[in-house]
Amino acid sequence: MTNKQLLKQTRKAINEVFGDYVSKDTITKSVYLSEDDPGEWAPNSHVTICTEDGLPSDSYDPFIAEGWFKVSEMLPADYYVETINSAIMAVYDI
Repeated sequence: MTNKQLLKQTRKAINEVFGDYVSKDTITKSVYLSEDDPGEWAPNSHVTICTEDGLPSDSYDPFIAEGWFKVSEMLPADYYVETINSAIMAVYDI
């Protein structure tokens, strides 16, 4: 699987889980290839997820954390979402 394919699947999963609360435009803007991350927060990941512009962060709410677990489960086998800090999450492979 290419990183671009994984990016598309990650955005789709986030939309399915959080789409009632977050617009597709916000998801598109906030979820991008890690190689394009200006902050280089997770340089060894495939996809970076920024929660500063409207995506929910799992840092403070167990309900939201459950949603991110669901997103991980919807990704291809061996890929998962990991929290980096309260503003950044990333998709890694096992």
